[in-house]
Amino acid sequence: MSTLLQNVQALDQMVVDGKILDAVEKYFAENVITTEGNGEPSKGKAAKIAGLKAFFAEIATVNSIKLHAQGVDETGMVTFSEFTFDLQKADGSRILWNEILRRKWAAGQVTDERYYTAA
Repeated sequence: MSTLLQNVQALDQMVVDGKILDAVEKYFAENVITTEGNGEPSKGKAAKIAGLKAFFAEIATVNSIKLHAQGVDETGMVTFSEFTFDLQKADGSRILWNEILRRKWAAGQVTDERYYTAA
C-alpha cells in the first residue's frame, strides 16, 4: 500500500470520527490553500482552522459523516474523497452536504484542498 493512500485513508478516518481539527493539524501544510466551490481561497493552516472553528461553533449535533469513496493519483500526488455530512445547526436547521474533496499533497501533507459540494 502506498504512503499517499495510507495518508488519505488515515485523514479521512479522522474526519469520519469527527476529529476534523486534529486531522487538519496533522495532515495539512502550514501554507495550505483551501477553496470552497468558486469562493475565494483561504491561505494557511491557521486560516483553515479559524474557519472550521467558526463553522463548528454553529453546529449543535453531528448526525453522521459518511465516507463513500476515495481515489488516488500517485503520479500527480492528488486524492479525492467523497463524503456525506449530516449536521444539525444550533438554530435547528439541518445541513446535508454531499461533498467531494480534491487534495494535492507534497511531503505527506495537504498543500491544496478544494471542496465540491451539493447541498
